[in-house]
Amino acid sequence: MAIHAYTVSDFRENLKAITDDVIDYNETVIITRPKKRNVVMISEAEYNSWQETLYLLESDANRNALHESLEQAKNQSTKVLTPEEWEKQKQQFEEER
Repeated sequence: MAIHAYTVSDFRENLKAITDDVIDYNETVIITRPKKRNVVMISEAEYNSWQETLYLLESDANRNALHESLEQAKNQSTKVLTPEEWEKQKQQFEEER
């Protein structure tokens, strides 16, 4: 992932090419402004990904479950669930919320 910085003038002159690069190559763009009032541009897909991550890390239960899953993967002690087991666990999780 590349990060590029542009002045407002350069950004205006190259708007289409810069926004295409943000979307097509997952680039991050910093638009520099006076008095360090800069703006950061990312694609909508990247933004949505960040929002989902923040949502998942919002609750203690989710953070603990994610941490436990990472530990299981690291220790190679994962378990494959049947669709029925998955539904049962999903229902239990939703009831705890």
